[in-house]
Amino acid sequence: MRRRPLVAAAALGLVAPAVARAQRRPRILMMLFRGWEEACDGFRDYFAARRLDVELVVSNAEEDLSRVPAMVRQAQAMRPDLVYLWGTTLTMAALGPWDAHDPARHLNGMPVVFNIVTDPVRNRVVRSRAAPGRPVTGTEYIAPVAVQLRAMESYRPFQRAAALFNPRERNSIVTLEEMAEQLATRGAVLHSLPVPLADGRPQPDAIPGLVTAAREAGAEWLYIPPDTFLNEHRAVLTAAALQEGLPSFAASERFVAFADGLAGLVSRYYSVGAFTGFKAEQILFGGVSPAAIPVETLSRFSYLVRMETARRLRAYPPVELLRIAEAV
Repeated sequence: MRRRPLVAAAALGLVAPAVARAQRRPRILMMLFRGWEEACDGFRDYFAARRLDVELVVSNAEEDLSRVPAMVRQAQAMRPDLVYLWGTTLTMAALGPWDAHDPARHLNGMPVVFNIVTDPVRNRVVRSRAAPGRPVTGTEYIAPVAVQLRAMESYRPFQRAAALFNPRERNSIVTLEEMAEQLATRGAVLHSLPVPLADGRPQPDAIPGLVTAAREAGAEWLYIPPDTFLNEHRAVLTAAALQEGLPSFAASERFVAFADGLAGLVSRYYSVGAFTGFKAEQILFGGVSPAAIPVETLSRFSYLVRMETARRLRAYPPVELLRIAEAV
């Protein structure tokens, strides 16, 4: 009996504004760090495949963190239904730490999904993967470091590895910290080589010399962490590793799929983007709070091997690995 007045009110159109809001085309502000790429394709295509009509508005930092405050102000003025953040560096700058959020500087009062982010817990983007602790959720894109390490060992056992990294990228730093911790438990070591800075910018001309230093330090693997700077210069980095006869193992696909890296255990950017779209659908069309949606990685990773690099290094993968690896 008590439900009849509610039904009557709906029939009379007294709740029409709420219905109109529910049917309105959701607007998503996509805040990007280095422009549109494969993960963005996957995110966009997820909605198309599901026949979900959304409006995508793109804002690009062009790898310049000084632009982030203006992008945050744009979001606060626009009040989109959802903000999509690409990359660890941009996500940290736009959101701030989960336990030290500043409403005057960071995104505030709107749901957020992040994509292509490394270890959001260590980077304090969320409190935990299961319970983000704020209206924020998203996807991680690299395989757990322990799993990457086992993948490297399955190709060829080793005791010494080296890694270059941009000291201004927190995603690289936390990944290498964890890799060093994991190796120490095995009695192995990681030699970390920061790329030198000039005027606050990492210097690409230093890459070949650092790779030489890695080989001279006795590295048996050159580990390539998730790093935007290294990705931009992946051709130089992987060519230098080949020149030095040093096998390289990457945490992300582009170093192997689109350069001369030897191997990598990776998440496909496109698939990670689509998975992020699934989380966005829950928020926009399912009414689920981001704080109730866990942060996750893909359940499957691709083991990539560049066979031409293996031939040139005379470092072919074991037969058992070839059964599961994807040759590129």
